[in-house]
Amino acid sequence: MVCVLTPLSLSAGDFSSQRGAPNGALATPHSTWHHLTCPDPVSNQPAPAASQGPVQGLANDDLSLGTSQSCPETQTQPVSRLPVEVLDEIFSYAKPLTLARVALVCHSFEGVATRLLYRHIPSLSLSLTTRCLETLVSKPSLAAHTRTWEVGDTSFFDASRKGLLPPTFFKLLQSALHNMHRLTELAFLLNGPTSHVLLGAPFKLTKLTAFCDFDATFASWLTEQTSLRAAIFCGNLTAGVTLPSDALPSLRRVAAAPLTLACVLPGRSIREVELCLVHPWTLSPDVLQTTIRVIAFSKGPLDSLKIISHLAEPSETVLSALAVIPSSLNSISKLELHAVSGSISDDILSGLPPILSRFTGLKSLTLFSKNKSDALHAAASTRTLAATWHTTCASLESVTLAGATYVHNRYYGWVTSRDLAELPTARGKSLQCRAADLCKREASLDDERRAVQDAREPVHGGLAPELGVQREGGASIVAIAA
Repeated sequence: MVCVLTPLSLSAGDFSSQRGAPNGALATPHSTWHHLTCPDPVSNQPAPAASQGPVQGLANDDLSLGTSQSCPETQTQPVSRLPVEVLDEIFSYAKPLTLARVALVCHSFEGVATRLLYRHIPSLSLSLTTRCLETLVSKPSLAAHTRTWEVGDTSFFDASRKGLLPPTFFKLLQSALHNMHRLTELAFLLNGPTSHVLLGAPFKLTKLTAFCDFDATFASWLTEQTSLRAAIFCGNLTAGVTLPSDALPSLRRVAAAPLTLACVLPGRSIREVELCLVHPWTLSPDVLQTTIRVIAFSKGPLDSLKIISHLAEPSETVLSALAVIPSSLNSISKLELHAVSGSISDDILSGLPPILSRFTGLKSLTLFSKNKSDALHAAASTRTLAATWHTTCASLESVTLAGATYVHNRYYGWVTSRDLAELPTARGKSLQCRAADLCKREASLDDERRAVQDAREPVHGGLAPELGVQREGGASIVAIAA
């Protein structure tokens, strides 16, 4: 069966901007891709493979959207004759479901919609990922459109860890990756020694998230990624693996555990570091001291440090660990602490001022905790902490506490970002009121000026004749009647 949609079947609800998504690309809702179905009305089965269109790999097992047709109605519509650049701009705001439907309208729409549909491929289940891989392998032209790709989801973790993924899956994955010449962002969420499928791929990434083991194969592939600027390494580091000093020359941001950071940081100009202290690592002075020593081997200069950790230790231990940071990294401008478990107590909050006073250029401080009942969330609604910390660290300009961001303004003090956005409006209203007051004052002055002029006119024009005033030459003769 071939599905043909009317050319103007789009609704306003089908459009939503995807440009504001984090990292730009992988924010497509997972459920959206499960509704791209068009079963045959007779057999209630998908249409034959021969009639399946180019978007078949991105839907569920019932997807059969058919092929696009040249619709006589659209050929007479001005919208079908719009330039490709204009159509690309319009369709970029459409959801995947809408793009799949638009691809069936006519050939001109099919090219634009298909390109956008395959530009950003989100995380899919194992069965959907397999179908998508089959499509990308059989149609390399579609894989050439892909810019960002997230391979795997939570269902892959156990499968890849237990070796349940079939060998054919990795063959399809390797073939699909070798067809993606323009891929720039990759989330490789496959655990274990799975990086062999990346070897020889033609793309040059700028952003990478990798759950695979950091072994010799993975290190060898990283030497090919000369354009990589941001990387998150979540896999286990294999003992004895080293990274050549000339690898990853463009890397500026890295997130990893301490041992992986020790392999990646030395000799590279890293500006932002995310220290992941999850099991078995803990937030302690020894761990922080070791990490700072590793950062010292980076060319830097380091600008931002983010710590992601469990806070199961006593407050004294946490404060002692944080106190190690300004001893060697007092010039950083951004510091973040994210507690994935535990709580940020009152003792930690009250013990921060002496630590913050040792920073020379700290501008931004962020504290985050998942425990919504801790002291951090209780204090997030007040400006007291930000004002107190600013007295000890004068360079501090922004404080984020559990989602509430406060910005320092030299006229208004510490205000929220929302208040800061409303300040121009309030300022405009204030100026309007001042302008209205000035207008009233000018009008009042004009009235007074006229009154004065009216009062002075008899002096210049002569006194009233009944007073008997006469002018003779330069003197005035006043005759007063008896």
